[in-house]
Amino acid sequence: MKIALSAGGVIICSDHNEWYVLMLKDMNGAWTFPKGMIEIGETPQEAAVREIHEETGISGITLLHPLPPIHYFYKRNGTVKKMVHYFIFQSKTRVIPHVQKEEGIQEAKWVGIEDAIATIGYRETNVQLLEETRKKITTMDNKQKTGSSKEEKLNNR
Repeated sequence: MKIALSAGGVIICSDHNEWYVLMLKDMNGAWTFPKGMIEIGETPQEAAVREIHEETGISGITLLHPLPPIHYFYKRNGTVKKMVHYFIFQSKTRVIPHVQKEEGIQEAKWVGIEDAIATIGYRETNVQLLEETRKKITTMDNKQKTGSSKEEKLNNR
């Protein structure tokens, strides 16, 4: 059995107090995330950043958090066991993506986190990635609110 190692990213962006996720429509017409093979000498994180840039044209992203690896099987000249290392990255703005058509990517768009959960393809793996991302976003929002409250108290002294 062949083993394939890939890496990719769930890219998020906050805009007007709402969180958005970048989703790609792949060659099968399913909405998913940018990902690709890890090249020799690359770490999974380096591969994820490279694949995001290649598939969407987006760069300047910040690593927020690694996600648990995803495992699945598919058939291509025999059975292949695939492991994908995913990471949550943040983009400062909702950059207009430029998709890599030659890789079969049909389009890309920014979608609200709840809409992303409702429409994501490959649900058996991708829903859990989005749920983990939503937890991280909630934690970040709570820390920001707590920080703002402390700042307001200091300013009101």
